[in-house]
Amino acid sequence: MASTPLTLQQEMDAALAIVKVGLDRLRDAACRTEDVAPHAIALRTIYDATNPNAGVLAAVAHVIGTITVSITEVDDDRIDEVVELLDEATAYTQDSAGDRIRRALDVLAPLLPLHVSGAGTAN
Repeated sequence: MASTPLTLQQEMDAALAIVKVGLDRLRDAACRTEDVAPHAIALRTIYDATNPNAGVLAAVAHVIGTITVSITEVDDDRIDEVVELLDEATAYTQDSAGDRIRRALDVLAPLLPLHVSGAGTAN
């Protein structure tokens, strides 16, 4: 039996559903206890200052960056503005959000057990 190919919107909806499931798992694993360690581990999964090219924010930034490069092939006068905005979005994704997560982890560090507190924070 031949399957019908997905429309682009169906592909996007499926990708979004997968991302949401992963984020739900991060949230649920972090928040099932009042212990600070799972919260910190989940935050490091989102952004790890010792490995900023890994994690959720890096993955989002990578997708935006790839779309930015691809869209430069479009022949339109407005593309330069689009590229500039997307370049900024890529940077903000990791730099701004990532820096705030790093700072939050630094504040949480004294509350963490030693085997958790030293991993993944930049001091």
